[in-house]
Amino acid sequence: MLDNDRKKDKFTEQFGNSVRALSDYLGIGVQIAASFALFVFLGYWADSKLGTSPLFLLAGVLVGMVGMVLVLMKTIRQADRDHDRLHQHTRNHEKDRQA
Repeated sequence: MLDNDRKKDKFTEQFGNSVRALSDYLGIGVQIAASFALFVFLGYWADSKLGTSPLFLLAGVLVGMVGMVLVLMKTIRQADRDHDRLHQHTRNHEKDRQA
């Protein structure tokens, strides 16, 4: 009976971690899509007001793409830091067991 409780607790913990990670990455996807769409729309709007088509639309696309790259780079750096921190914690825990 105790093993079943441990398995349920472990499953619940892993499921919770997975949902948190999924929500983080979904949030990043929404942020990227919204910012890209905003810059494209602003470029399209500026072109329609100023009659400079497609100059500001292309500038909006470019700024949106640069923004996407920056958000992705920030996310990757954070994931690397978290990964390194986790592995360092695991290595320290293994050293404590061996000692």
